[in-house]
Amino acid sequence: MKIGIVHYRTGRTDGVSLEIEKRRKVLETLGHEVRIISGPISNGADHVITELEFDLPHIIAIKENAFAYFRNTDMTVTELMLRIGEVSLRIKDEFTHICELEKFDMLLLHNIFSHGRHIAAASAFAHFIRSNKLDVIATHHDFYWERHEYAQPSFPEVESYLREYVPMRSPRVKHVCINSLAINELRERRHIESELVPDVFDFSQPRWKRDKFNADLLHHINVSEDDLIVLQGTRTVQRKGIELAIRLVDRLNHNRQMLTGRKLYNGKELSWDSQIVLVLAGYAEKASLDYVAKLKKLAQSLGVEIRFIGGIISAARQSDPKRYSLWDAYACADLITYPSLSEGWGNQFIEAVFARRPLAVFEYPVFLSDIINEGYEYISLGRKTGAEDEFKLCTLSENALRSACDATIDWLTSENTPARLKRNFLIGRKNHDLRVLHDFFKKKLPLYSPKAFEETLTSIPSSTL
Repeated sequence: MKIGIVHYRTGRTDGVSLEIEKRRKVLETLGHEVRIISGPISNGADHVITELEFDLPHIIAIKENAFAYFRNTDMTVTELMLRIGEVSLRIKDEFTHICELEKFDMLLLHNIFSHGRHIAAASAFAHFIRSNKLDVIATHHDFYWERHEYAQPSFPEVESYLREYVPMRSPRVKHVCINSLAINELRERRHIESELVPDVFDFSQPRWKRDKFNADLLHHINVSEDDLIVLQGTRTVQRKGIELAIRLVDRLNHNRQMLTGRKLYNGKELSWDSQIVLVLAGYAEKASLDYVAKLKKLAQSLGVEIRFIGGIISAARQSDPKRYSLWDAYACADLITYPSLSEGWGNQFIEAVFARRPLAVFEYPVFLSDIINEGYEYISLGRKTGAEDEFKLCTLSENALRSACDATIDWLTSENTPARLKRNFLIGRKNHDLRVLHDFFKKKLPLYSPKAFEETLTSIPSSTL
């Protein structure tokens, strides 16, 4: 079969791009042809539709007029709906041309029918599906109603549009959610049934290690080999709660005497000259630049060493100019922070489990509903945030911060830590290996060969290199 996978951006280090790459690998390993279609900000897309990019000025204008949060109503509702229709038609026409060239047997759409940042794309693909006999699997990583900025449409006409297209109903469209809360919300809000396919990972690939390629990464970012490296691998957006990671590092700094001179779980030994450095490996979008500035101010006020290295991190290694993979950052890390306030599922959680690194987690709703009962051990940052600080950033209670700091020191220095990390790895492999995707696609694509999958699974190329 020839299968098209569509998203706004692909080939990057965000969670949706990473999940699309896993789907591509599984499909191609089984002998299917895959083509990636996205907007222009992508790496490795086979086809580009310019107006799938959600940061184009006229797409931003649609978003800001469609939702009350942005308080931008320079368009009348008639003008807004006409603008949506014009963009939708252009996307549909370009995608129709691509399909005439590729002759797809099936489409996989990611967030096209669910996100609030680019609602015009939804009707474009809805109209295409209605006029073409193609089966579609629509995966919803984030619904617009889950984000406060999209919770309230500006006009009744926009609300009606969302009810029709976000997501659309069609017997040809099979809906997939990545967590149980979203499944229940979709059923309650739209009376649409969906299936659960959580985030997965290639647990068969080689472990990430220091090697010749990444040997200079720490030097590149002005960090010593003897420093304690705390990695935040997510994108830099406000709902990731990165300020909580800064606060944890600050508390560790105040308890350095508990770490100095002691051998860590991975053999590293910290001296009085060692620093605790928070490394942010994800990229920041334009809409998050104000948040980045706030994080820098908070870190400076607390004396926390912080490095923003998204500019030299890519989804895969590159030589000219040199770009390290996200997995290279994991290979250098001693501790992973995952303080997200909300997530569709949690890519960095399962990445840290694979990397066998201690993990500090803010217990966000989907973590509590879908992940915690799998039995992982981790450092808890609690379940509630405190009042905002002077920078309008989240805080933690004194008890939560003290408990997280004590637990982090224990994880870093305990001789039992390697065994605990191995248990986490085994739990992750059992519940989130690529076989989860295989089993799902086996049901949806009858041409799949289970035997072929078993024979070739171990040959799936590592995304490390």
